[in-house]
Order: sequence, then C-alpha cells, then structure tokens
Amino acid sequence: MSNFTNKLEAGLKSSPVVAWMKNNKKQSFVIAGFLLVLIIWLFSLLILQFQKKVDIQPQSLPTNSISVSADQAKEIKVGNISYLDFEEIREAVGLIDFDKNHTAEVYSPYQGRVAKVFKVAGDDVKEGDALFTVLAPDAAQASAALVSSAGVLKQANETLKRAQELYDFKSISLKEYQQNLSDQQTAEGNYLAAKKSMELFGFTQTDIAEVIAGRKVDIELSIRSPYSGRVVSRAVAVGQLVQPGNGPAPFVVSDTTHLWMVANVPESEIPLYHVGQSAHVKVQAYMDKLYSAKIIYVADSVDPVTHRLILRAKIDDPRRELRANMLASFVIGLNPPINSIAIPETALVRDSDGSRIVWVTNDGKNFTRRIVKVGIFQAGYVQILDGLKEGDSIALTKAIYLSNLYSISR
Repeated sequence: MSNFTNKLEAGLKSSPVVAWMKNNKKQSFVIAGFLLVLIIWLFSLLILQFQKKVDIQPQSLPTNSISVSADQAKEIKVGNISYLDFEEIREAVGLIDFDKNHTAEVYSPYQGRVAKVFKVAGDDVKEGDALFTVLAPDAAQASAALVSSAGVLKQANETLKRAQELYDFKSISLKEYQQNLSDQQTAEGNYLAAKKSMELFGFTQTDIAEVIAGRKVDIELSIRSPYSGRVVSRAVAVGQLVQPGNGPAPFVVSDTTHLWMVANVPESEIPLYHVGQSAHVKVQAYMDKLYSAKIIYVADSVDPVTHRLILRAKIDDPRRELRANMLASFVIGLNPPINSIAIPETALVRDSDGSRIVWVTNDGKNFTRRIVKVGIFQAGYVQILDGLKEGDSIALTKAIYLSNLYSISR
C-alpha cells in the first residue's frame, strides 16, 4: 500500500498540469475562483427551480388540487356562492307594431269633397271627435228627406187633431177620420226612416234638430274618431274627393299606449309557447329598460318558406316611448323562476372531456378541482344543479388560468 502511495505522489509531481500550476500560481488562482463562482450560480438556479416546483405542486396536496404563490393569489378573486332566480327563457327578434285592436283607418262612408279638416298627425283625439267634414250628395238627399218628412208629419199631426175634434162632435164620418189617422201614421213612419238615415250618417240628435229647425239641405257630414288615441297618419286635404275604401285612408287613429310586439320563432319551438305567457321586450333606443308584455296570439299556421311561426305580445306603454316598426328583442319566460345556486361564468371552465369544473378553496391559495352539473346560463351567471353546496368558497375569476396551471403541473 505504501509502495502504491509513493508511486502516486511521484506521478503527480511529474505531471505536466502540476508543473504548470507551480510555474503559474497567479493564473491558477484566477481559474479556481471562476470555477467556484460558476458552481455557486448553478446551485442557486437549482434551488429556485425547486422552490417554484414546490409552489405549483406540493407533495402534500391531493392529486386534484393545486397551490399558487402569494403573488398569484392576489390576482384571483375568491368568494362564496350565491343564489339567484333562474328562468328558462327563449329569445327572438321582432318588430313593434300598432295594436290593431285599437287602431282604425278612418274613411268617409260616402263619396264627397272634403270641406274642413280639424286634426293633423300627432294630435291626441277622443272617441267621437270630428276629424274632417265631407260635402256628400247622399247626406244632402237624406237631410232633404228629413226636412220634407218633418214638414209632412207636422201637417199630418195638425190635420189628425182637427179630425179628432170633428169626429167627436159627429161632424165627419168614421171613414174620413180613419183616413186622416192613416195619413198621420204614414207621415210619422217616413219621418222616423229619414231620421234613422241621418243617424246612420253619424248625425247626433242635436244635429238632426238643427237640420230640421234650419231646414238645412247642403250640410257637411262629420267624420269622427272611433277611438280615443292619437292621429298617426293623415292623408287628406280640403277640397279633395274622398270615396269609401279608397286608400290611403284619410286618417289613421291608434291608441299608442297599447302596442304589439310581433316576432317569428322556429317551428321546432312551437310547443314552448302559448297565450298568456309573460315576456320582456327591449329596444335599442332604451337599452337599459325592459317593457313587460304578454303573448296574446300564437299563429295557427307556419310560413311555408321560412318555417317560422308568428307570435304577438301586447305591450302597455303609457309614456308612449315606443314607435311602430322599431326593432326589438323578445325574451319569453317558459317556466316560473327557480331559486338555485349561482356562480359567475368566469368561475366555470370546460375540461377536455366536456365536464364543467370549478375551483374550490378554503384559504385562497390552495384550490381543489371539482366537477359540477350546470343548468341555465342567465345574465352572466350559471345555475349549478349539483357539485356545490351552501358555504362553499370558490375562485370567482381566473378559473381558466388555474386549469392551465393544473395541466402544466401534471
């Protein structure tokens, strides 16, 4: 053994490396120092990598969990689950329209020329207000017949009265008296028929009394509003010839506090809709406001080209903010609301196998992966049917970030 040691020492002394170091002591110290610094730097890198690995996946955590650093935890919003009312809904796009049950195209019932116009588009009217007047030949004939029949009736009444007195004193025969009675009844019948004709023209009892008293023949026929509402269209001027049914209508009157929302829905959704369902309507002009509506009509046939079904909903708009032909979105509730666990959509992530994942935590640093069953998505929230319970605290944001971090650490 000692012989081997002696040989090793002799070999080292005769080594050219040892000989160089003896002759170049200063350079050898520089190289040794450089090697020492390099070793320390490499060792520090190994320590840092080890610490990061511990932060990502400590050995003490379960396999479906992950831990983040304090800096990473500051970026994640953590909170308890909440409860919201979820309602199964369907959305459609449609148009605002006038309520046809409270809208009328007002025509002159008889041909004639317009004598006066009392209203313009945008005016509010009440039921029975005169919109315009027409000089109508038929009305003139009716008024002439009324004036004539009224005069004949007056004379027949006086003749009958005298005949009655004479008959009571046996001055005339029964036959003569009965003739006078028959003439009076005929005159009365003609008068009542003429009066009824005037009523059909729209004349009131006061108007009829004025025609008889003034013996007016060339009279103006008043065309009146059938509804209380607003004049939404006027297409008539003084002197214009009007005829029954000839479009456009001289006036269109509508109760604009009641409107329709008309929408088209796919025929595949027909079983979902029925009369009486509640709905909400939103228009671009008032994006922050919802208008309540109720379905009043579900079409009995489907469009053969588009295979879509027409729905109508009634909207009450007492402030008259909506306008006909506005584009509108139509949200219909299919079932009564259900109060359920709700989480923000940012707290939910879809896994590679299609399952939905949330990250549950107790301390905001250690997160456990949990599969949940979801229901309705509504206004940025998700209904949770299974997988969470009251009191659970979850990552409300950065769910995708946690899932990516989890995948990297596997």
